[in-house]
Amino acid sequence: MENEDNSYKENLKKSLKKEIKENLKSEIINEIVSELKAEESLLKKELVDLLSQKISSVELEKEITQPKQGIQKKIKEDVECLISVKAFLKISSHALKYANDDIPREDWVEVIGLLAGKINNKTQTLYIEDAYPMGHGSAVYAEIKEYKNFVRAFKDIKKKNLFICGWYHSHPSYGAFMSSEDLGTQARYQKLWDKSVALVIDPYEIDGNSYGFKIFRSNLKTQEWFSIPFEIAEPLDIGALPQLLDFIKPIVDGRALFLEYDEE
Repeated sequence: MENEDNSYKENLKKSLKKEIKENLKSEIINEIVSELKAEESLLKKELVDLLSQKISSVELEKEITQPKQGIQKKIKEDVECLISVKAFLKISSHALKYANDDIPREDWVEVIGLLAGKINNKTQTLYIEDAYPMGHGSAVYAEIKEYKNFVRAFKDIKKKNLFICGWYHSHPSYGAFMSSEDLGTQARYQKLWDKSVALVIDPYEIDGNSYGFKIFRSNLKTQEWFSIPFEIAEPLDIGALPQLLDFIKPIVDGRALFLEYDEE
């Protein structure tokens, strides 16, 4: 009888131990699962934060290295041409270098340069990304005198995966228009690429209400000019342009911000 009691007690102890172990095991497992879930949630949050930081850094890098691809404007449907702020400022400062208040008005001359860009094959919108100052001339005419400078510019443009999409010249103080004499120059560009454009700028029309330039193309058969609807590619406060151009006035210690190829 005593042996039976002892056996019963032993079995009871074993049963209780097993039950306790099972309960403890279950509690431990539940605790581990809870911790893992918490860690998973934390890891997910950390991963999301990390990815957000990575995306932000990438976007920031893009904005710094490729500002023209940063904040984009909504382009009107009729716009055929976009021009970067960089190209606009280079053209403006080049024009002002040879026609500014530090030079007697009778000595003002025109400037000339190349336009470099690319075409959106889907929309056929031309993007003028850069401008290359090439020369200056008389009060009424400027031309690229050195063919070697044209070749140098062509190589620089090609390195940037752009192409010569036209030319520009200035009309300091007498308006943005294309003369009949400009048809010959435009014909050479349009024979190379039929959508080539001509930009003419009068920096003295940049008055806070106007960009001071127009973009043209010619009908070579009828010998007539027609204007091309354009927009500045990046956001730019037109009212601040006079102060901006005054700030980057090209005469700095006798040197321009942007040099012609003969001056480098």
